[in-house]
Amino acid sequence: MPAMTYALVSGGMSMVSGFFGAKSAKDSARRQAAQRKAEQDRAFANQAAQTAYAAEFTNQMISQYNKQTTEEYDIRLGQYKQQLELNNSAAIGAFAAEQTRLNEQFAKAAFTRQGMLRELYRAQGEAAARGSGRASKSARRANLINSLGEFGRANAMVSRNLMSARRGSKSRMDALAGKHYQGDLSAWSKVAIAPRMMTPKTGAGPSLQSPVAAMSVPGIGFGDMAGIVAGGVASGFSTYGQAKAGNWKL
Repeated sequence: MPAMTYALVSGGMSMVSGFFGAKSAKDSARRQAAQRKAEQDRAFANQAAQTAYAAEFTNQMISQYNKQTTEEYDIRLGQYKQQLELNNSAAIGAFAAEQTRLNEQFAKAAFTRQGMLRELYRAQGEAAARGSGRASKSARRANLINSLGEFGRANAMVSRNLMSARRGSKSRMDALAGKHYQGDLSAWSKVAIAPRMMTPKTGAGPSLQSPVAAMSVPGIGFGDMAGIVAGGVASGFSTYGQAKAGNWKL
């Protein structure tokens, strides 16, 4: 076979081999691009799912916290109202006891004064009875004055005791009122500040990395064909040179 024929056959085979090699490389690049795109899509879907789950979990936890906090505060409010009722009942009882004590002191003073009056009337009666005898008028007058003086002194002492009892009772009443107020204030301090509710975060939300489009792999173009042809021609010339050098013949 002439050297030129060998060169043409060799160049043609080189071009066919180059064409199929280029096509295989393009197909492999397309498969790799599609695989990378599928992996990116799966990663994006997983990221979006995890983000959605985290947001929903956070909202559920916030809702549960707010519900529990509200229930606990309602319990404290109920306890506060009960404490006010107890404080009020205790204050009423203490005020009533103190008023009863004061009333008893006044009743005792009234009874004492009645006894003093009876004693005064008795002394006056005795003085009048003695006046019908030999006692002088001046003596009767002196006895009466003494009796009236004793009554006045005793009555003044009873009045002072009652005034002291009234002042002491008022002081104790004021102390009871202060204790009542302090008890109500202490109960109020436990509910004065309402608990703060949690709210979901606001804003643009998490930033998700969107998947990019699959890399475009073009088909065999003019440049590829030019390279294939150039390679075939080079192979043909190389074969032709070797054939000439070796004097190939059919």
